[in-house]
Amino acid sequence: MRTLGWFAVLIVVCLYASGIGAAEGLFEYPCGLSDLHDADQSCWVGMGPSGDYPVAVVPERWLVGCPPSALSAVTIPEDHWVDLLFSGGILNASGHDLELTESGMAGEQAIIFLTDGLDREYVVGMAQAEDALKQGISYINLDFPDIEVPFTPRGLRLVAVDYGGMSPGFDLGAAQIRVSRVCGPQARFPTPVAGAGNVPVDVNLVWVPACEAGRQCLYLSKVKSLVEAGDAGVRHWVDPPDANSFAPPALQLGETYYWRVDKVSQTDANDVLPGQLWSFTVADELLIESFDQYDGWVGPFLHETWSARGRGRTSLEIEGVFHSCQQSLILSYYYDSLQFSEAYRHFNPPQDWTQMGAGVLRLWLTGDSGNATSGPMYLTLSDGQVEQSVIYSGDMDVLTQLDWTPWHVALTEFTDVNLARVETLTLGFSWPSAQAPQYGEGIVFVDDIALCPPLCLDALRPSADLTCDCAVDYEDLEELAADWLAEVTDAGPIAAPNEPILWYPFEGNTRDNISLAHGQIQGRPTYDRGVRGQAMCFLNRGDAVTVPDANEVFADVRSAITIAFWQKGNDSGHLNDTLCCSNYSYGVSNPSIAVHLGCWQNPGQYRWDCGTPWSFQNRLAGRHRAKSEWAERWNHWAFTKDIRVGAAGEKGVMRIYRNGVLYDSRTGTDAPIEGITSFTIGSGWYGCYDGMIDDFRIYDYALSGPEVAYLASDGTGQLTHPNGLPADLDSSSKVDLRDFGVLADQWLTDQLWP
Repeated sequence: MRTLGWFAVLIVVCLYASGIGAAEGLFEYPCGLSDLHDADQSCWVGMGPSGDYPVAVVPERWLVGCPPSALSAVTIPEDHWVDLLFSGGILNASGHDLELTESGMAGEQAIIFLTDGLDREYVVGMAQAEDALKQGISYINLDFPDIEVPFTPRGLRLVAVDYGGMSPGFDLGAAQIRVSRVCGPQARFPTPVAGAGNVPVDVNLVWVPACEAGRQCLYLSKVKSLVEAGDAGVRHWVDPPDANSFAPPALQLGETYYWRVDKVSQTDANDVLPGQLWSFTVADELLIESFDQYDGWVGPFLHETWSARGRGRTSLEIEGVFHSCQQSLILSYYYDSLQFSEAYRHFNPPQDWTQMGAGVLRLWLTGDSGNATSGPMYLTLSDGQVEQSVIYSGDMDVLTQLDWTPWHVALTEFTDVNLARVETLTLGFSWPSAQAPQYGEGIVFVDDIALCPPLCLDALRPSADLTCDCAVDYEDLEELAADWLAEVTDAGPIAAPNEPILWYPFEGNTRDNISLAHGQIQGRPTYDRGVRGQAMCFLNRGDAVTVPDANEVFADVRSAITIAFWQKGNDSGHLNDTLCCSNYSYGVSNPSIAVHLGCWQNPGQYRWDCGTPWSFQNRLAGRHRAKSEWAERWNHWAFTKDIRVGAAGEKGVMRIYRNGVLYDSRTGTDAPIEGITSFTIGSGWYGCYDGMIDDFRIYDYALSGPEVAYLASDGTGQLTHPNGLPADLDSSSKVDLRDFGVLADQWLTDQLWP
């Protein structure tokens, strides 16, 4: 997976005259990328400026601003996606709202989402290239449906859902969307968007000023209260011509910053209208060298930046040995008592490594099984006057292994070098004390040299650090409280539920154990060992099970429902996988029922949609607390909704249970469940599901907690935590006062290195 800064530092806006009035907005190319996902950890390829394929591409260059050419494109295979960011609010007006080009005419498809630039999203349609079975440019226009969303759309997510054409994949050439940057009473449309993470350390803050703003004052600080109070110590005046941008001084790696922009009246300097409070978090590394920018044909060339000394030789690795896409450095070395080998880079101008809170220099290394590695490897820094070396203290045999290994070097080791003006970085091998015939010889691959803040290393982490941030604080206390008095095996109350209205055990078939609504198989799903007997495996694009005569199955489902099943997901590339879904049509009708689980990266997401018509008010959603909650394991899930008034007076309750325990809930979701004319398992609104499902059941009422526990425990009431209890700090198989004592003893311990 490519590591991407939150968005391209350069804000590029290309507008074209389209005859659209200012009130409707102008079409705009993306100003940045907020996310990229490469599901199979391959590298991004696509069409070059002259249309040749395949060539290595950098999506943040190909898709941000004007494209390199009308023929260039980024190939987005199935289960990959790109998140494009725009500098204003995305509009829905008369006529089409989105224009895409796709370099192919073979019916390639992609799901299109509007997003807030972060997690919140809404499906607006399906983009499909022309199906002419020839090579050429498809021009795709989408008209967004009328829908109220509880966020200002700032981004566009494009998720490829099938292979097509010769690439294979959806070959995105350009995206233009209708955007408004109309001013309001306060400054608006911040870039980075509020809450953004992984923001570059040298980001430029951009916004749309308030209407009729004269002078503006911007507050920026890591301390939220100082910005909220308008403290003069964190105030910066913004005057024309820089009326909507600000270059922050010396941001720190990994830190969260708060900012706001106040409007100052044009006529009265004392008339100040405070702006909204925004925040962003800086990336936790600054990449110094990725080796991806070098080209062997047209330049820039490796030898223009990296040189060798002694018996060292440098070259560019382009055959697939890299830590991250697309290339790495090869250092061929030989050293003995008289000779040495070095590769070095000279920085011009010198780099200042003191301003962003860096504490560690990290580089990734791998080698070859035939390497001779007796003797030291070292890293040297020079400020032009003084140079100082640090010897690798680990096992040199890592250079005989094919796995990438990080070398963390504390900057505090370089006590004699002026880190404010680093001129040269050198990696070398020497053995001045060697005796004939002792020597070292081989090749080492180097990639992704970066500066990092002090690190949280597992070897130093306190045992009570449940959140893995190397600090024992209130967040760890919250994790312990969530498991308070839990045991590895809990015995709780159970109650047998009533008969479901649909029950697919998936015992080698899709028979319904309740009636004759036997599932109809689509695609090529298979069967494998499940929790109880066999389970259905959804592995291929198009694998699904549809419920026949769904309108009859759901005829009595109006005010309450439960969907329960066992699930084990693969490492899917979708942002969310749809496990089951009622009738829908992209951009036309939304599902009344849909269950989505993210099973791809840490942390995963969950979405429970239930209600007619679909709305964000009838959605229960969030993120898993830890990858261990879903990765590579079976979970029992139950999703319930009841729009009737409950015993406690609540109405419209939606709940999610995981392994028999309440996981999340909300009230006020009182839209009825109507119009179910089709129902699909294994595919739907957000795309295909990758993984297994066992014992799928639907009930026409909301199961109680004991009833869900009955299903999750096979009627025993013994609910087992498959991965144990992280908060069981004393290994007693339960979380109690003894574990609290361990946490209290380590309270406010901080073990960051160095």
